[in-house]
Amino acid sequence: MPIKFAAASLALATLSFVHLFGVEKAALAVALGVMILKDPAITPRGQKLAKAAVITGLAYLLVISGIFLYHMPALNSLAAKLAR
Repeated sequence: MPIKFAAASLALATLSFVHLFGVEKAALAVALGVMILKDPAITPRGQKLAKAAVITGLAYLLVISGIFLYHMPALNSLAAKLAR
């Protein structure tokens, strides 16, 4: 059963890249992957899938955070213009 959750976690992590701002999917993939890695009944293949899900989900979160921080000045000026 853990290998199915690991595969689902990896699928969520991968799908987070398809839909922009899929932060909730990436966070869920990381959470599921970590939970699966703690399961003592996990197979080596499930362990690889879970690790891939955690890495992919974290990569997406880092990319989105970087994009957001890069565009923060423009977002601040836009918010100031809209507030007028």
